[in-house]
Amino acid sequence: MTKVAVLIFCAWALMPTANAGTESGKTHLITLKAAKLDSGQLAYQMVSHKIRDASGKLEDITNRYSTEPTIPGPAIVMTEGDQAEVTLEQGIKDSNEPVSIHVHGVHYKIDSDGTMKVFNHLADQAALPGKPYTYKWTAAPGTAGTWPYHDHAFGNPMLGAEDKGLYGTLIVNPKGGKIMAMVDGQMKGVDIKDIKREFVLWMHETTFWGTEINHLANRQVPLWTNPTLGAREGELVRFHVIGIGTAFHTFHLHGHRWLQPGTTHLVDTVNIGPITRESFVIKAGEGVGPGPWHYHCHVLQHMQSGMMGGFRVIE
Repeated sequence: MTKVAVLIFCAWALMPTANAGTESGKTHLITLKAAKLDSGQLAYQMVSHKIRDASGKLEDITNRYSTEPTIPGPAIVMTEGDQAEVTLEQGIKDSNEPVSIHVHGVHYKIDSDGTMKVFNHLADQAALPGKPYTYKWTAAPGTAGTWPYHDHAFGNPMLGAEDKGLYGTLIVNPKGGKIMAMVDGQMKGVDIKDIKREFVLWMHETTFWGTEINHLANRQVPLWTNPTLGAREGELVRFHVIGIGTAFHTFHLHGHRWLQPGTTHLVDTVNIGPITRESFVIKAGEGVGPGPWHYHCHVLQHMQSGMMGGFRVIE
């Protein structure tokens, strides 16, 4: 039987005040489970995700996620201005060990760091069986980007169990709704609403672990290891490439180039180290047409170990 630990995510909106010059954010009400797979790896599972807007209207988007635990865990998408309350419950029946969650990129106070007292010298910030722990974080202005979240306590009170699969992705979209990209030979701001698909690829040792966020079907699809990705020619596609583990990589996508974030440089290869991220938008098949394009780590030993996949662009 699957053994589970439960993460309950709750986010509330930033309410406007007399001194506030920005619109309020949204409220994300999310419940996650951390489950043990048959392989012995750990993985997060989306149980419930509801969004409450500033007017109080509630939208349930739970059916956009896989019903099974996945590696990487569900991609949580927020926008600058949102806040989150994260309640973690340890429900792994065969373990009394603490489980925590540590998020990168967004703002939080020290009591929401997700570390143990042996490390932070203040207090344990983890859940134990029957004793949940709550974290609070804010997607403040300036936190837009692709960020990891992961355990920092299970199995090792200082390091955690991210190497066993307890990791996932937080995507914070800019409040303005646009990101810079090179499209049709021009550097321009791309409306996030026009992106059809997003591929989250984690580079772990000698394996890619992937998830597709399909905006056409409003679904997240687990892709598992070294997956074949797919898009129609001309679709705008956003990649999120993240490193985890101990290895350093070079990510290369055949036939396509992208605007390196924060620069005016076009690249087709980028260095990725542990928790290093690269997020970029391409137009599928631009300048090269449809075909079974290849992506891989360009470290020779990693390629020899099978660290590669396909990007199939169809007409």
